[in-house]
Amino acid sequence: MSKPKRSAEQQIADEADRRAQNPNGARQTIADSQADPEFHENHKRLRAERLARDAAHKSSK
Repeated sequence: MSKPKRSAEQQIADEADRRAQNPNGARQTIADSQADPEFHENHKRLRAERLARDAAHKSSK
């Protein structure tokens, strides 16, 4: 015998509870092999900019 179907409200509430219990696991991730080359280039550029900002911020203290 199959389980009774849950309403949309119940499904949404259950999903919200699941996300609240594990926010990192609820995030969608893309494997490196699936990401576009533009994504990798942009990611490297943004990371370098952030590291440069952090280094400048630390040296000014």
